[in-house]
Amino acid sequence: MIGQDRIRASISKGVEPLLLFFANDASSSVKNRLGSSKWRSSDRVVFLESISRWELGAALGLSEAQVVAIPRTSRFTGMLLEDLRQEGDRIE
Repeated sequence: MIGQDRIRASISKGVEPLLLFFANDASSSVKNRLGSSKWRSSDRVVFLESISRWELGAALGLSEAQVVAIPRTSRFTGMLLEDLRQEGDRIE
């Protein structure tokens, strides 16, 4: 899921726990709205300290992306979290 409006709508509906990835230059309003408000204790937030919004967007085929979310319950998510821990990215 890409984009703050889609992610916020999913969080509001309580569909499933999410893992949110924020680019290192995501705006403070986006971070405050989605990452700092602690919507649900089951959601996790990752601050990608070495990836800009343009790099994150390029990886997804877009011009830029400040935040991306994936379902937290998938096995893929578990593997990503483990890789990020090894690389030293900040996970909250």
